[in-house]
Amino acid sequence: MSINLNDPIKIFFDEIEIDDYLPSIKFKIDINMEQFTHHLAYSGEIWIDCNVWDLFSKGLNKGESAVLHDMSNVFIIKIIKKHDDIEFTWSVKRQDPEGNVMTASYSSKITDDVYSLIRNEFTNYPKWW
Repeated sequence: MSINLNDPIKIFFDEIEIDDYLPSIKFKIDINMEQFTHHLAYSGEIWIDCNVWDLFSKGLNKGESAVLHDMSNVFIIKIIKKHDDIEFTWSVKRQDPEGNVMTASYSSKITDDVYSLIRNEFTNYPKWW
């Protein structure tokens, strides 16, 4: 099972494992974006707690701001609704034991139509929990 977003950036969530003990899903994430004649590609694996998934989906369903993050708070997607504006943000930050840090982020205003597409992808994801 997967989630595929094409706007405002291309994000593909591919489910690769589930954990019944601590209800969570492991995804392979692929992100590709073009901005200002530059290209950014990110690929990694993350675990998302099913309760966090539910809170994110419920927030989107209610038309509210919502946050999706992995269990290590390394990967974060935020949908922020303020008055008539909707902002989509994505960030990833990893640090190795030696202190080397890798970060990437993106922020964009989105339309109600894009918000609806994102909401539909996440709320229609087949839940097993």
